[in-house]
Amino acid sequence: MSATTASPAGSRSTSSAYPTSSTSTYGSTTSAAPSPPPSSTSSSTRAIFLNDNHFDFELPHNFGNSPASVIVLANIKLRGCIPPSVGKMAATLNELVVLNSGLRSCLPQELGWLRELTVLDLSSNQLQGQLPESLAGLHKLEQLDVAHNELSGHVPEGICALPSLKNFTYSYNYFCSEPQRCLDIRSVDDRQNCIAGRPDQRPVDQCMAFLHRPPVHCDDHGCFATPTPKPQPKPQPPHY
Repeated sequence: MSATTASPAGSRSTSSAYPTSSTSTYGSTTSAAPSPPPSSTSSSTRAIFLNDNHFDFELPHNFGNSPASVIVLANIKLRGCIPPSVGKMAATLNELVVLNSGLRSCLPQELGWLRELTVLDLSSNQLQGQLPESLAGLHKLEQLDVAHNELSGHVPEGICALPSLKNFTYSYNYFCSEPQRCLDIRSVDDRQNCIAGRPDQRPVDQCMAFLHRPPVHCDDHGCFATPTPKPQPKPQPPHY
């Protein structure tokens, strides 16, 4: 699949390059995903495309039970987060595209379990937090696109060391550093971050304003978590 690229002006085309028809193994677009069939040979040809429509739903907890090898969710409206069950598709999923779908969450560590994945495109959402270190386990990954989100922190060196990675796009985020080996990837785009010494980065005041925002709290599976409130001190009895 071809990557969606950002324009020089900072706008990003979200017109899907993927089929717009919905080809799904589900009975309906909002039903729970079925359990995988006994044979893995038939599942390898299955694909789910939900593109360019007015669907508004939350990915079910058993999302990872899908036998699909290709999942494309583009230009729709998703609520919630990517369920941790996505890790159950480790042996079958080759391409996962969640593009311009309003996804507002952190990224689950379980994405790093998808050992057969070659394409991961999570661009043009509202993803926050850091890139999981577990993505360094995606040894077959060729294309990774997380551009146009609100990701921050450091780009993990293990991701840039992936042996098959040819295209890594993480522009228009708030990353503050990247390993040198990231720049050795065949096609890399790190524009409009907060990386000192690199060209075409965000203005300093914009980066500082982002750093002073309240911290993002994520649970172990990548969903936003409510921070535990600090215990209030017990009132002291009055002294007479």
